[in-house]
Amino acid sequence: MDTVLLSRQNLQHQSSGRATILVRLGARSDQLTYEPGDHVGVHPANHEQEVERLLARLEDQPALNDLVCVQRRQDRQTAQGKVQSWVQDTRIPPCTLTQALTHFLDICSTPTCDLLQHFAQLAGDSSDKKQLEILSQGGSRFEEWRWEKNPTVAEVLQEFPSVCAPACLLLSQLPLLQPRYYSASSSPHQYPGEIHVTVSVLEYRTGGGTGPVRQGVCSSWLNRVSTGDSVLCFIRRAPLFHLPADPSAPCVLVGPGTGVAPFRGFWQQRQIDIERGQNPCNMMLVFGCRYSDKDHIYKEEMIEAKNRGALREIHTAYSREQEQKVYVQDIIRKNLSQEIFQLLDSQAGHLYICGDVTMAQDVSQTIHEIVAAQAHLSPSEAAAYIIKLKDENRYHEDIFGITLRTHEVTTKIRSTSFTFWQESTIMTGCS
Repeated sequence: MDTVLLSRQNLQHQSSGRATILVRLGARSDQLTYEPGDHVGVHPANHEQEVERLLARLEDQPALNDLVCVQRRQDRQTAQGKVQSWVQDTRIPPCTLTQALTHFLDICSTPTCDLLQHFAQLAGDSSDKKQLEILSQGGSRFEEWRWEKNPTVAEVLQEFPSVCAPACLLLSQLPLLQPRYYSASSSPHQYPGEIHVTVSVLEYRTGGGTGPVRQGVCSSWLNRVSTGDSVLCFIRRAPLFHLPADPSAPCVLVGPGTGVAPFRGFWQQRQIDIERGQNPCNMMLVFGCRYSDKDHIYKEEMIEAKNRGALREIHTAYSREQEQKVYVQDIIRKNLSQEIFQLLDSQAGHLYICGDVTMAQDVSQTIHEIVAAQAHLSPSEAAAYIIKLKDENRYHEDIFGITLRTHEVTTKIRSTSFTFWQESTIMTGCS
């Protein structure tokens, strides 16, 4: 789906030191079929400077405007024996080398061990060759190197300058540039022909804060494209994170930071429902951020939604405004235990949790404790109670991951239904 950037707004105060942007995308209304809670997959582009850095290190480049077509050798068994032929690789369409490195190939992730092995074979210096061979074997040396430097392909070629990498090697070996997913943070009934996303612009330094600056590929791209530019995206359904079919069903929405993104679409939809004469549900929002004056995104919209009856209660946790940090799970445990249990137990209500994996586990653990205390259940019985809520599609989670050192523990999946503190080692990424 080809959309255009209608506008971009930084939702955080300029003194925050961070950027969270509201991106408004426009398209024909017949193309934008989505519901609040669905995801928007965005196809980003690599930064022009990173592409130029890589081009400067490649050998055997085609002419600037020449189209390249990647082909692979294929073996076919025929009556006359094995026949070899060349077939087009459909991963990328015919395009220039610059277009391939900009729009289709992932040049910012650390090269795979297989690609490092190719680089080792091309190294003209024995020291470069030895180090690359060690890294290509994976293991702790590779993990430490990747954790410390998180190098892009261009930086690897800079670190090992004797490697003369032909352009055809990268065209055939680099992984594809993957879309990034964001929660739709609008209602199509409130904004016909538009879809909004709320994006935290990722920027950090490697090497414990002393290395090169890294930027999220998609978030930084969305932060620099111009109004009117094309943004290729698509809708990924999230039916288990939609509003209840019954608009009168009570809901608790827990979403700190950009976790509030889908809930903006929820309260917009409820405002439309109220305008259409439906009875408003009991919708409670629990939001958290660092500072009320710097990081409380959508604050005015939340207040307006409450004044219009879409939100009955708003509870906020500001983690840095007092000596002891306060998070959303602390607000739930201290102020809302009985109310949330009654909403889930006797009112057939729904609980929605959106945010990073650490927060999600902390909230999940808190809900387990509340259920156990309020219903006088053992931990295992409370876990069974939560499983039943999920089976009934009344306990909803939309969780985005973080990448940790893989030889210690990768992403921790924070749905702890079967045990109180169950942890998994499934890696996901976020930029």
